[in-house]
Amino acid sequence: MILQNGHRWKVEKSKQIVTTSFAGIPLLSELAHQTGVIAELDSIPHLWRRTGTYTTADYVMSLALTLTAGGDGLEDTRTLAGDPGLGQLVFPGMPKPNSLGGFLRRFGQRSLLRLGEIVTRQAMRALKPGQTVTIDYDSSVIESGKSDAKRSYKGVDGYNPLLAWIDGLDMFAGGVFREGNASPQSHLRSLLRYCHRRLPEGVRCRFRSDSAGYRADVIRYCDRHAIEFAIRADLDTAVMGVIEKIPEKAWQLVVRGNDVFLLAETVHVPGNTRNDPRLRLPAFRLVVIRRTGQLDLFKKPVEYYPILTSLPESFNAENVVDFYNGRGRMEKAIGELKNGFGLHWLPCGDLFANAAYFQTALLAYNLARTFKRVALPEGWRAFAIKKLRFRLLCHAGVIVRHARRLILRLSQSFPSFEVFETARWNVLSPQLAPAVT
Repeated sequence: MILQNGHRWKVEKSKQIVTTSFAGIPLLSELAHQTGVIAELDSIPHLWRRTGTYTTADYVMSLALTLTAGGDGLEDTRTLAGDPGLGQLVFPGMPKPNSLGGFLRRFGQRSLLRLGEIVTRQAMRALKPGQTVTIDYDSSVIESGKSDAKRSYKGVDGYNPLLAWIDGLDMFAGGVFREGNASPQSHLRSLLRYCHRRLPEGVRCRFRSDSAGYRADVIRYCDRHAIEFAIRADLDTAVMGVIEKIPEKAWQLVVRGNDVFLLAETVHVPGNTRNDPRLRLPAFRLVVIRRTGQLDLFKKPVEYYPILTSLPESFNAENVVDFYNGRGRMEKAIGELKNGFGLHWLPCGDLFANAAYFQTALLAYNLARTFKRVALPEGWRAFAIKKLRFRLLCHAGVIVRHARRLILRLSQSFPSFEVFETARWNVLSPQLAPAVT
């Protein structure tokens, strides 16, 4: 029975008890301290002002934790700033939204690079020597009505950041914030090189991309550094010429439930038009999917989906298709980043300021993912941020002082109390501290 008691209770403000509506947020702030993120943020030069009240970490973490708690931008930092419990546990003071906007506009190319490196290290420190990881690359359009927004390939004004995501780890290895009219292929090789150079020693990587990665310089970089790859090839004249030479008997029927297609494999030498032998590429495997649809006046009766790959022969043609289709998991991660961490819009009319907001959202995502990996039970690690807020982060608590200590009291009936307490000790583990160099 649901009680109807609205006429019997009142709402009043009280100064007697210090409470918080975000009892789980201090767990993330402690994790940021323990993994060195706070110290790294404060080491970024040219952002902190001697006359200012707040440090770089105060600005970045106030925004990152607001996005993690469910906020959608600068204005929502007021909610965390007005929470008296967080004022004692995490933030003695928080920048106001207009001050936060001014801080974002201080970023330049060097400080953006330093912030991006903090995002990358948060992901890379989770990798172990001997691992082989797959890094996916993809872009996503963020619509915007800001004055400096450019028309994107989707026909809307906005920005078109390029992202690198580590499959299995579910963390972003890095990202390049691009204008909306940027070519889908721009910065791809530089981001690949950036991520590859920052892998821990002994970690091998594989590269996976849509047709934006079908570039001679990208493929050449992978070949020279022994990076196995699977890239959707363009249906250009050269590729179509190779496909047309595949004998009809070489096509194999593949039936997977309601999905039926033909599959064949051949070899292809991409981008071999230059005369300089140093720039020539070797032949790679070309796995081709052929789909035959219903006859339609406006559609091609036969469609081809070629995948260029350097995966070893232990991956047969079907394995290559399955490996490439794993890119779909990155699309889910991008959706979580945009809808769960406030990146479906951008707050400023300045490119560098929006780039700083973008990197802060990546940091919030990686910090939350690190928290799930190191502090929570295995069954909780697949939780989306929305469910994690509901189960753990956004619960009420009472703050009391006793024997010079702060005590956070949670409800006796709080069903996740044991998970919360275990997570608190896990984030304080000395093993999470960065190695001293």
